[in-house]
Amino acid sequence: MRGLLAGTALAGALVVTLPGVAEAAPASETVLQAQAAEPRAYDIPTGPLAPALNRFADESGLQLVYGAELAAGLSTGGLKGKFTAEEGLRRLLAGTGVTWTFAGKNSVTLSKSQTGGPLMLDTVSVMGTKQSRYNSRHAETGTRFDKDLIDIPRTIDIIPEQLLLDQHAREMEDVYKLSPNTVSADGFGGTREDYIIRGFRRDDDIYRNGVRLKTSGRFDPATVDSIQIMKGPVADIGQMTPGGLVNVVTKKPQFETEHHVEVNFDEDGERNMTFDATGAIGDSENFAYRITTSGDQGETFRQNSKVERQFLSTSFLWVGDSGATARVNHEVTNDDRTMDRGLPTVAGNGSTRLIAEVPTDTAYHPDFVDRQAIYHIFEFDGAVPLGDSPWSLENKVAYYTEKAQDVYVEIRSIAADGTLTRRVQGNDDRNLQTLFGRLQARGKFDDLVMPMELVAGIEYHQQDHDWKNYAGSNQVGGTVINPTPEILIDDSGNPSSLQFTDLSQKSYGPYVATDVEVLPTVNLTAGLRYEFYNGDFYRKNLLTSAITTAEQPRDAKLTKTAGLVWKPVETVALYANYADTFTAQGISSGNESVLVLEPEQGRQYEAGVKWNALGGKLLLNAAVFDIKKENVVETVNGEPQLVGEVNTSGVEVSGVGNPMPGWYIRGGLGFLKADITSTNTASDGNRPRGVPKVTASLWTSYEFTDTNSHLDGLGVGGGVTYVGTRFGDDAHTYKLGQYVLFDVGVWYYLPVGKEKRLRFDLGVKNITDETYYTASGGNFRINAGTPRTVFGGIRLEF
Repeated sequence: MRGLLAGTALAGALVVTLPGVAEAAPASETVLQAQAAEPRAYDIPTGPLAPALNRFADESGLQLVYGAELAAGLSTGGLKGKFTAEEGLRRLLAGTGVTWTFAGKNSVTLSKSQTGGPLMLDTVSVMGTKQSRYNSRHAETGTRFDKDLIDIPRTIDIIPEQLLLDQHAREMEDVYKLSPNTVSADGFGGTREDYIIRGFRRDDDIYRNGVRLKTSGRFDPATVDSIQIMKGPVADIGQMTPGGLVNVVTKKPQFETEHHVEVNFDEDGERNMTFDATGAIGDSENFAYRITTSGDQGETFRQNSKVERQFLSTSFLWVGDSGATARVNHEVTNDDRTMDRGLPTVAGNGSTRLIAEVPTDTAYHPDFVDRQAIYHIFEFDGAVPLGDSPWSLENKVAYYTEKAQDVYVEIRSIAADGTLTRRVQGNDDRNLQTLFGRLQARGKFDDLVMPMELVAGIEYHQQDHDWKNYAGSNQVGGTVINPTPEILIDDSGNPSSLQFTDLSQKSYGPYVATDVEVLPTVNLTAGLRYEFYNGDFYRKNLLTSAITTAEQPRDAKLTKTAGLVWKPVETVALYANYADTFTAQGISSGNESVLVLEPEQGRQYEAGVKWNALGGKLLLNAAVFDIKKENVVETVNGEPQLVGEVNTSGVEVSGVGNPMPGWYIRGGLGFLKADITSTNTASDGNRPRGVPKVTASLWTSYEFTDTNSHLDGLGVGGGVTYVGTRFGDDAHTYKLGQYVLFDVGVWYYLPVGKEKRLRFDLGVKNITDETYYTASGGNFRINAGTPRTVFGGIRLEF
């Protein structure tokens, strides 16, 4: 079907008699009527034409056929509101000198306007895998305004769903490496999302559609539309670590019908099936749905390991004739996987340690080790325009609930002869709830001397968390080289320690953000947030009945952000920003006391330049930054203390885009200086654990799109990742080392009927079978990297 559409489009593009205006009527009234039956809401910002066309194609479902240099140097006034495909395209192209005509049911040919006569196009680009699926230009993170990345005064890396498919990413951590100065962290035995950005590890939180969630699990990649990594803090977002954040943008309902089912597998035992369907409900012009489900039943390369996960997301969208919108979504995940503490270190010379020289699949835990969790997410988004004014009211409500339990094995010590002392411990009846609410007004003042957009609102965030923690008795046996995990006994029913903990934290406050057109080439963004917070702590020793309580009294912090973009020419943007933030410490417990500590505080200065190269087909970014985090907590002699600060500074260079039809490229290079300032002499002046000085990555792919070639539908991609040497602890007693990984993948699209096609994937990760270590959670918790792995997949699109 793809070849038929492309052939029809090509015929229509070669010889066309065009009127002299950009709003030329399409040739087929029948097609127009079909398109008119599906009006939908668009919100495409002013900016370069090429990314705007990509986004319009993705949202409208049209295949766009156009000359390779057609959009070079052109800009669009954007598109906002609910329109048919015909009206939307007409408005998007208004004033660009570009006209269009339908060449098939879903195929549109774009061309330069001329007064009459035939027009010959030198190069025709047809989206097989829609190039818009690689779109990395639309940010929903770090800005409350809908803008292209070149107009945002900060660094944001956007990793689209298509890249997860091309790289066979089965966990989100597989693609963190594509962002400079971003690496994976320990993740509590591989059961949680965990990362380090610009030298700072996440504070237990990850963001989903802009909502801060504390979760002890992982997000299923089936729900991902894009992964957006924001560098540095943004004041109006609220509490966050100053290094940045990861925001998972989930798939939303579309009016264009799309379905796919896929299976994925690898040689280590991965077995996955995913189904995704979206479209209008019946013949409705106002209601759309999306249903996504996925199931995993497999193993990893590690001994005594498993991953079993079932996921279902149901979402409905309503778009009113007035432009009002409402979306509801429910996700449920049942995640059952091994809590794997990894490999230990052993004593070296003096105070140094070495990672144990054992095969990386060696397990020190028995097969009863497990983490089971069920998550539910309920989400509502709504927006109502206020009459004919440029103002609207928007609200969001999200509720996250998690029930979990885990049992795992910790190595307590290793004797000189290698004998292990281990202990079974875990958490029972873990209950975690997050409630989030937002109400905001959005509008424009276009008649001012300096036109501006404004968003103002209030947010509420509440998190309740209670659980039982237990530990068994020390068990001696097995060695580093021969751990014999089967000798361990699950004595969790007769624990040596057992306690119940209940934590509650609340925060709320107003915020305001503005985007001001100071000059036609200069934009200023700024934001303020005044956030109140308080918390409660309760702990009971269930063996001795001793009770400990503490209260975090209500306090408040004002955070600020400002950024400036100057575009000396349309394709180049110079930018700078400042932002500060804070994170409530919560309530820390030590051996002898429970402390209410001052919040962590952070700030960032950043400056850089972005270049829209090749007519908007390639976005290049270079940035320098300086970040400080104060009131850092370290445990010294069993007690939490505010010991000082962490400072990082560095440089990042990155590029992403489609330089030519079928070719996608993404690369990045990061240099980072990081050090701890501490009253603890063991760590003072050291680089924080897990933080490399240098990171680099490159991924590129090419898909043949010439319908006259036998290679049409064939794609090949490959990449390389470098992570520099990291230390395993703040005291620098051992190193994790550096590593270089090479990956490759090939795929092929095969038409199997009307509007149906199969995609076959085959690839190899870590081609050279490099031995490497991704993170450290402590002296006896080293995460081993995955060895060479062959993977495959089959996907049916219909």
